[in-house]
Amino acid sequence: MGRVVSILIILFFILTGNIPFQKGGQLFFASSFRPDKVKTTSKILIHFNDSIPDDSLTIYFSITGDPEAFSRNIHTAVCIDTLCRLLDITLYWETTGKYLGYSLPPGEEITKKEHTPFSEGDYTRLTEILSDSSSQLGYYTMGEIHPAKKLVVQTDGISGATIPDLAPWIVPEAAYTSYTLWHLTYGATRDSIMAYTKNKLITIQLLNNYLQNSDPYNQVKALQWISETKQTCIPFIAPALHILHSGNYSASGQALRFLKNSGIDEERLKKEVIHLFDSEDFRIKNAAIEYFRSTDELTQPVAREMMTRLKSDNYYLVNIILSILEKKYKPDHEDQLNLCLLLESKNTSVANRVYNFLLNLPQQSPDVAKQLRRYEKKN
Repeated sequence: MGRVVSILIILFFILTGNIPFQKGGQLFFASSFRPDKVKTTSKILIHFNDSIPDDSLTIYFSITGDPEAFSRNIHTAVCIDTLCRLLDITLYWETTGKYLGYSLPPGEEITKKEHTPFSEGDYTRLTEILSDSSSQLGYYTMGEIHPAKKLVVQTDGISGATIPDLAPWIVPEAAYTSYTLWHLTYGATRDSIMAYTKNKLITIQLLNNYLQNSDPYNQVKALQWISETKQTCIPFIAPALHILHSGNYSASGQALRFLKNSGIDEERLKKEVIHLFDSEDFRIKNAAIEYFRSTDELTQPVAREMMTRLKSDNYYLVNIILSILEKKYKPDHEDQLNLCLLLESKNTSVANRVYNFLLNLPQQSPDVAKQLRRYEKKN
């Protein structure tokens, strides 16, 4: 019976056609974008392999003519057993596929268990759920959200026999609606938007817009597209260097991968990467370490820039830098004397590490040998 009702509802939407955005509807966005404020729109047809009747996407263009967002009208029924609830909602994405928000036509509302309308808090919670691309909802099937056989568990008022562990990832009493909308947000529609942008809309201006808007997801996607669409890298080196030092692990890592193949002067890149040793994020620091482990021998300017980071009682950092220098650089007399200063470190592990580094140098100056003997007597 429920299946018949669902088919009839879907058929109704097919016959009545699309409902465009109407002013006066409710808007729920996690960004400053508003569909009623754009300059122009256009529609494209995508053959989605799903049950949503509307196979078109709307593209929104800014006042400068740049593509700004996509939307898709979602008309479907959410059915549990014989009980169905209508969903009439429009989802929005940036041209990179990043979720922007959703809107409802005038007078429309989302309902949950027992057809109770969403509260203001429920709408806010749904916005948070759909903004989370790493939600646990991505790891469950529809059958696990609403099993055919009722689970003998305490459900705490969550719809059907919802798995209790999903409570942080859903709107209370609307698990199936939360699940359906999240998978629509991060499914084939999003994939099609990214593919269309990459193949039809890429311009230098659009890429620069995303590199400079401080959003890590968009920065990563733009850097990927520059390489994948074989753009000339030179115009993007400056913003990529800025992203390298942004402090975001994903964006910084993608910027480093881009810059290594961008044609940037290698000496310049090495000096830039040295600054990543100062990052508070261990993963970024480790990316810099791995980069230097894979490079050729260091020139004196680069090595000396790296050695400025040795003025520290941080054994981990000192050990890493000395390990790189042991394989990539031969310190001269001046360098050796500067390193001798670290023999006075308050951290005995640092002092011992520097001592062993200097002791094993193939060419040790007489002044350094004298300093090492003095250190041996003291310790």
